[in-house]
Amino acid sequence: MRTGTLTLLAVFLLSASNGLFAKGTGSSRAVYTRSGWVGAKYVALGMSGEVRADDVFALYWNPAGLSELKGRKTMSMDEIKKKASEGKADQIAEEDLMKFSEDETKKTTFHLAATGGLLDMERNSAFLGTAFELPKGVMGIGFYSVFSIGIEGRDETGKSTGDLYYIGSMADFAYGISLGMASIGVGVKCLYEAIGDVHYMGVGADIGAQIYVLSFLKIGFMIQDIGTGLCPIDDYEGVGKRYDFAYPTMRLGIMISTDAGISVSLGGIKKIEQEDFGFCFSIGYDIVRYFSLYVGLNNLNFSCGATVEVYNFNLTYAFAIDNIDFGYNHIVSMGMLF
Repeated sequence: MRTGTLTLLAVFLLSASNGLFAKGTGSSRAVYTRSGWVGAKYVALGMSGEVRADDVFALYWNPAGLSELKGRKTMSMDEIKKKASEGKADQIAEEDLMKFSEDETKKTTFHLAATGGLLDMERNSAFLGTAFELPKGVMGIGFYSVFSIGIEGRDETGKSTGDLYYIGSMADFAYGISLGMASIGVGVKCLYEAIGDVHYMGVGADIGAQIYVLSFLKIGFMIQDIGTGLCPIDDYEGVGKRYDFAYPTMRLGIMISTDAGISVSLGGIKKIEQEDFGFCFSIGYDIVRYFSLYVGLNNLNFSCGATVEVYNFNLTYAFAIDNIDFGYNHIVSMGMLF
């Protein structure tokens, strides 16, 4: 396949994924790793997962959030009151006061979740992941893919070269650990991309942290795509065999939560290869224990969604406007806690 066909197809599909080409900047083959269609809740919340992620979807958004799944051995409210009445307040850990809730008396040991997306410009996305406790932290394993099938390919002269397909996939392995008020996480990923009959492979890494500054104030920080890149796995005519590095992306978010079930977050996004900053804003409202609503903005593009939870099963739908051509994207996620 000619280089011109590959380039045109890649630009079309990858730019549609996350807006990297919106300002005419360069790109790496691995740009699909930042497309962000993982976890309908976080899509609905303006893609603000760096500070909000606290489940298996933290594999993608911020591996530090995986530690939120670990069962916490906190004191019960009766024990806290007893210590206080005995004048032993110094024996009550700050973490016990901050993290106490009726839900945290249950020990979460296993989380399984999946996401499917019908995206604008004839694209689809899929995610499947699981997270489970280890003695010191939480391990997560997941698979994410953005793909499009049945695309008409053309060369530089406009002549049809037949139907093409595009697949951009990655397998994630991440580990999050709690350090009291803060948590940190590290993830590595194996990448694969196919454009027609040309195939690429590569690796990458993510690192992140989440910190409870106060009981109602949380900060999240994430560096995505450290050393990430792709290289052709074979010799293809007209395709240079070199490792194409991606630029890292830095994300910083802050979230305020209230006792009324309302949370507000604001985040900044810096793609190293671009001069401008991106931003995200979101509001979440837990109306009742089993139903929540979300609205968000990602670079002024609107998103919204809702979650319904029954026992340990939850179902979330998100609608989001695309950053490139203002097309409509529909995301559904399902999760189960064991």
